Amino acid sequence: MALLGAWLLACTAFAWLTRRRPLEATLTALVVWVAVPAAAGALVTGHSTGLLGVHPASWLVLAVVAVRLLHAPRDLVRVVARRVHLVIALGLVVAVAGFTTQQHGTGGLALLVDMVVVPALVFVLLLAATDDDPRAVARVRTVVLGLAAVSAAFALVQWAAGRTLLYEAQYATRYWFREDFDRWMGTLDHPLTLSMLLCVAMPLLVGLRRASVQFALVALFCAGAVVTQSRTGVVVVALLAVWVVLRSQAPAHVRLLSLCALGGGAAALLGSGIVAGVAARFADDQGSAGARTDAFRFVAETWHEYAVLGHGLTASYEFASLGGLRTSLENSFLMYAVDIGAVFALVYFGAQAALVAEAWVRRAALPGARVSALVAFLLPMTFNALAARSAAAVLLWTALALGVARYAPPPPDDGPDDVASARRDPVDRAEALQRVG
Repeated sequence: MALLGAWLLACTAFAWLTRRRPLEATLTALVVWVAVPAAAGALVTGHSTGLLGVHPASWLVLAVVAVRLLHAPRDLVRVVARRVHLVIALGLVVAVAGFTTQQHGTGGLALLVDMVVVPALVFVLLLAATDDDPRAVARVRTVVLGLAAVSAAFALVQWAAGRTLLYEAQYATRYWFREDFDRWMGTLDHPLTLSMLLCVAMPLLVGLRRASVQFALVALFCAGAVVTQSRTGVVVVALLAVWVVLRSQAPAHVRLLSLCALGGGAAALLGSGIVAGVAARFADDQGSAGARTDAFRFVAETWHEYAVLGHGLTASYEFASLGGLRTSLENSFLMYAVDIGAVFALVYFGAQAALVAEAWVRRAALPGARVSALVAFLLPMTFNALAARSAAAVLLWTALALGVARYAPPPPDDGPDDVASARRDPVDRAEALQRVG
């Protein structure tokens, strides 16, 4: 308990010291989510189970929200007022999830806090800090890209070393981990979570102005996705890599050379040992596709048992096991349908889908943000991303925030050169506004 008390004191002090810079505090929480897997959260808080065992980053977010409400609640109120329907929908989902989880005693309250409540609060904090501020949203992009780059690089180091290097004892408590585990995840909770981070970050590269940095990160993200051995991740990252190069602001000849370099790099990877694991999974999926088919068939046969109210968060694992499935339902929507009820799962994921649609209809100001939001929304439908404690949910809601962040129009007396530059990138826009302000 002393360790948790010390962490709470540190979170409160940090939140207060950064009360005039709430974005930095929120981004620090995002860094903690990626740097410390949920499996190792007890190293910081001293608790691994129960409601007190929520992720260390969740305590930090809660402290930041509390300080914001005390010090400057106006920004949070503004975001909530703009999205009353979203707040009502999420509030209803949280209430129902808490009720069903408590009633059935499934022990999923920590999951509720880490994967539903706190990510939604991060969404609100990010919008409060980035609305009408292109420089702020550019800082969020920088942090996301930095975390993806460091995580991918560390995963490659793990692959070269042939071991996890960090948190091995904590990963060993997970049912999927074994001594000869050869899929790498950096410091995240699972290789698929790292794959999701790289897929979400890849579209954000399209707005970078330095072609050399842009293409170097494209190559790094592709290599990082390969060592996760996520087949979906590899395909998505490869498609996004081509899209980023084609949409780059670099001259046409540079883009052509970059595509050739990507092709050459892909050929070199195919000839190296780094692709052995993912190639084996493409050749033999070890029943993964069949398990997903069985999961859909199982849900189609049993949906009436949780059409309205579910069996409590985390119940889907036991439900699938009792139904004879060899794995979980491997789909976040299906798992939430079992846990909180199909109706409320539709409300929860429908709210996310509405934000993705808003980003596409209104055209997100940050280049690549709407593609990132779409990818972040779709990937959890391919594995249990939101039904197991990890950074997946906060990545999803961060991408949604980047997709729907608002921007004030430039002053009417902007010169044509400044306006053209501002439309290309939020950083350019900030510089233009400074020149003409």
